[in-house]
Amino acid sequence: MKNIVHIVKNILFMLRYIVKYVPGLIVFSVLLNIFSGLVSALTGTYVAKFILDSLQMNRPMNQVVVFLVLIVSANVGSSVLEAYYTEMFYAKRVQILRRKMSMQLYEKAAAIELSCYDNPEFYNDFVWAGAEADSRALEVLNHTGLFLKVLAQAAGILAIIASIDFVGIAIVALLGLANFGIALAVNKKRYALNKATRPLQRKRDYTSRVLYRPQYAKEIRLSNVKKKLIANFSETNRLLIKKMRQYGMQMCVLRLLYRLFDDLVMIGVYSVYLIWRVLVAKTVTYGSFMALFMGCREFRGSMSSLVSVLTSFQNNSMYIDRFRRFLEYEPKMEEGAALLPEGDLTLSLNDVSFQYEGGDRPALQHINLTIHPREKVALVGYNGAGKSTLVKLLMRLYDVSGGSVCVNGRDIRSFAQKSYRDAFGVVFQDYRLFAATIAENVMMDEVEQKDRPVIEQALAESDFTEKLAALPKGADTMLTRMYDEDGIELSGGEAQKVAIARIFPRNSRIVILDEPSSALDPVTEYYVNESMLRAAKDKTIVYISHRLSTTRMADRIIMLGDGRILEEGSHDELMALGGKYAEMFRMQADKYRKGGIAVP
Repeated sequence: MKNIVHIVKNILFMLRYIVKYVPGLIVFSVLLNIFSGLVSALTGTYVAKFILDSLQMNRPMNQVVVFLVLIVSANVGSSVLEAYYTEMFYAKRVQILRRKMSMQLYEKAAAIELSCYDNPEFYNDFVWAGAEADSRALEVLNHTGLFLKVLAQAAGILAIIASIDFVGIAIVALLGLANFGIALAVNKKRYALNKATRPLQRKRDYTSRVLYRPQYAKEIRLSNVKKKLIANFSETNRLLIKKMRQYGMQMCVLRLLYRLFDDLVMIGVYSVYLIWRVLVAKTVTYGSFMALFMGCREFRGSMSSLVSVLTSFQNNSMYIDRFRRFLEYEPKMEEGAALLPEGDLTLSLNDVSFQYEGGDRPALQHINLTIHPREKVALVGYNGAGKSTLVKLLMRLYDVSGGSVCVNGRDIRSFAQKSYRDAFGVVFQDYRLFAATIAENVMMDEVEQKDRPVIEQALAESDFTEKLAALPKGADTMLTRMYDEDGIELSGGEAQKVAIARIFPRNSRIVILDEPSSALDPVTEYYVNESMLRAAKDKTIVYISHRLSTTRMADRIIMLGDGRILEEGSHDELMALGGKYAEMFRMQADKYRKGGIAVP
């Protein structure tokens, strides 16, 4: 009972969204389906009775014609309304609903903390909400309409049967309930089958994906892995068949039991009862016999449809739970009220520690660091040292687990997040380009005519000029061919240059460069970094690099390891120290020399 109440609450929750955004849609759907259900009941049950009774009783022709005109008109009217609803009324309002629901989800997605992406359960809710919320809302609407149609049809059938033979309702109800119960049991078994086979289907589908996808083609052709994949596919298929046979037999038995019961009661007992009423008792006409017999069959069909609708409600309820969890989530990151002050900004990390949710150890431990205005600071260290985590804390993409991050001596949690983050210009290592023009990808906004010189200068600073000159549409060239056949696909290095160009038009006071040039060769990386530093000479710069050929440009180098600051100083100071930084630098220099690469 508790589960049923929960399902009803979820369905009503989703319907309220439809009422909120497109109220006319649900009103039209409710009225149309009730009307269609009643017309279906009347047509499927009463028309045959009326026609046979008219023949038996010699009913006047004008009465027959009037009745048939009314029935035809009701059916035609129902069909016209359904066509108008589906092709015009519904189609337009679906787009309105999708737009409004998507806008709400986009706003919510933009407000959640980055830490939510580290929580697999929440991330699954997030992905589902974005991908399926509108389609599930429409599915709930359509199934609610079908539910009302089936109820109206069943009520109409029972009313017609009751008006002819009240005793027959008991038999009809018995058959209907039996059909309802058997269908529920079959659906329960089918759900168990789906649950048992879903992992096997995923494993089987993986093999199909791998054998078809181009990124696996070379390895498959240059090795014997194909045999292993096909063997896995065959074994998984065998297990799937075994599961289907096991559950299929159970469902087969249930359906057979129902069929035997149905034949015994419907064709046996009920048919004998109706024939007795017609031929012996003479209390039922031939038309009434047909109405009762057809009504019983129609009612059983209605019960089957009802089970299908209720099952869909149960399935949709599980998805609505995710949707609600996502919408009802309240960000844990405090929103400050103060605006970031104008002028120079001094960043300081005071005994900062941080551990990711679900992590087994801290990513940063007791970090004390001050970054002065217009200072150029390089963060170096091996993978997992905590470099990227540190800059994410600086930008308040995460809140510290211990200690504080301050700007001009004031905790950054006291500032409004947008005001604080607007001070930063950033290019991440895992940057993303969008299906838009090169100019729009640089500005990360709509482009106006006054932006053109700025865009060209930014692309020149990132060493993209030569590629740009080769494009007929220049900066108006569309990236990717997803929406434009004339679009282009950039190489990794070219794409990275476009991403790097983003930092130049921004009026940011602090620039974060999280290994933005990792796809470039060492020499190009050196000159691009030099260009970035020159263009941002009046800004504070914090950059991360595995390659140490450019760290000599920094005023100060911070060597991180195991989440701690190991060394700190200029390039010359750290080389003289002969510690971890010097060791790492010499190893890379040897590697470049052996590879014949001249590092500036």
